Amino acid sequence: MRSTTPSPAHPVDLSAARRVAVDAAAAAGRLLAAGVGEPLNARPKGTGGDVVTDLDTAAEELIVGRLRAAYPGHRIIAEEAGVLQGEPDEEMVWLVDPLDGTNNVAIGMPVYAVGLALCARAEPVLGVVHDPVTG
Repeated sequence: MRSTTPSPAHPVDLSAARRVAVDAAAAAGRLLAAGVGEPLNARPKGTGGDVVTDLDTAAEELIVGRLRAAYPGHRIIAEEAGVLQGEPDEEMVWLVDPLDGTNNVAIGMPVYAVGLALCARAEPVLGVVHDPVTG
């Protein structure tokens, strides 16, 4: 079992990071669940047939705000906005997918999730996937 306290290998308390990530994902999930079924303002994203909606950006802003408040020195890379803070060689990097399954939501299929990951020195050390439909 890995240690959850800060160490040279993981310069962050993983238990605290997990709480922040789970809380952020759950809050974003509540926002998404409340918005599904409402007008989505879906627009094309890239050339692969994907779309992005106002729900994607709202959930991303919520998650990023919580991560910034808890970890102002960490780099954040978010699906919709890209790199939001931090340097390329940052030791701690958060990866955020605020709405995995946007195309499903856009066609009314309730199959989607919120995903967050934390990497320490380019190695994944924490992952959270929240399903707003089933909790």
